[in-house]
Amino acid sequence: MGLSVAGKVDSGFIIMGTPIVVMPEASTAMVKSITTVDDKSVDYSVAGEQCILILGGIDQTKIHKGNVICEPHSKVRTTLKFKARVLVFNIDIPITKGFPIDLHYQTVSEPAVISRLISTHNKSNGQVLKSKPRCLTKNQVALIEIKCERAICLDLFKDSKSLGRVTCRYGGNTIAAGMVIEIT
Repeated sequence: MGLSVAGKVDSGFIIMGTPIVVMPEASTAMVKSITTVDDKSVDYSVAGEQCILILGGIDQTKIHKGNVICEPHSKVRTTLKFKARVLVFNIDIPITKGFPIDLHYQTVSEPAVISRLISTHNKSNGQVLKSKPRCLTKNQVALIEIKCERAICLDLFKDSKSLGRVTCRYGGNTIAAGMVIEIT
């Protein structure tokens, strides 16, 4: 039969019978069938549509929440470390280098660490106010580097708005949110 997965087509399209790659594991599979959320069988699905895929030739242990399905010749980037421009929200304690966070992107939550505080920026014009700040406090815009415990699928915000947005949480509270500007 096959393995059933559900999600939203973020960009492009997916056609029944085509080979795909599941990232970040880079496992290959074949799209055996496509069903819409109202149980209509279709031959293809386009960007913006929710669909259910039946995949053949893949082990279900290779599929996890947050995986991204791609064409074999245009895989999404995977990374352990990236830079993001974030807005720090109303926080009780300052954010410092080595600060542990729960990184949220799409439907996934991953443990991560803020590995570098690169600079703070003016909210209105983006001009650098301070390089290598010691800490970040509420309402600051900053460029930070985040290091994850395992590889995640991300893209630059300018290339993919949905794969380029991140939220940082700590102790059940959202402490910052922003966009991916560099993948290292």
